[in-house]
Amino acid sequence: MNKIRNFALSSVALLMLGGMADSAPASNSSSGIIALNSLPDPPTILATAQVLDVKGTAVGAVQKIVMDGSSRPVTVDVALLGSGAVVQVDASKFNYDQAHNVLTATLDAQQIAAAPHAPPG
Repeated sequence: MNKIRNFALSSVALLMLGGMADSAPASNSSSGIIALNSLPDPPTILATAQVLDVKGTAVGAVQKIVMDGSSRPVTVDVALLGSGAVVQVDASKFNYDQAHNVLTATLDAQQIAAAPHAPPG
């Protein structure tokens, strides 16, 4: 009888712990996401960020960020995967996931690829 009672109590304890985990406020994954053009004085690690399109597909990597006089991003030079091309996209078209160092565009891959080529340098 003791074994059954101990098993039942263990099961209840596990269920309670599981329920607590489910009812606990989930960490908001979007809490670290910010519109890139509203990010004051971006971290230097942003220069190594991966670039995803609106569908979450990797399309390239940050080549360069151009800032305005108040240290806010204005444009992003994106080195496209597989083509060697570097395009320049308005910073307002990106959200920055600070926790994962990823820029996600509001554009699809074709729209990003069709952006103007970035000026050299």
